[in-house]
Amino acid sequence: MADVYGKPMAALGQGGSIPLCNVFAGAYPRAEIILMGVEEPQCLIHAPNESVDPTEIQHMAHVEALFLSRYAAARRS
Repeated sequence: MADVYGKPMAALGQGGSIPLCNVFAGAYPRAEIILMGVEEPQCLIHAPNESVDPTEIQHMAHVEALFLSRYAAARRS
């Protein structure tokens, strides 16, 4: 994330009640689960007028591509 956003990532634990997490944890108990999404302070997540800045979608797609590429490279070595 630092490569894309230009500052260190901050960890924030949320979303444990998302049903999908429980399904994955039950099916793959040894797996580590990470969910990344697009959300910035102005998006008003879950509000009737919710929206997301398109550049946030672009940035998070870039973050995920870098993560998957680097994770795959680390698994090969």
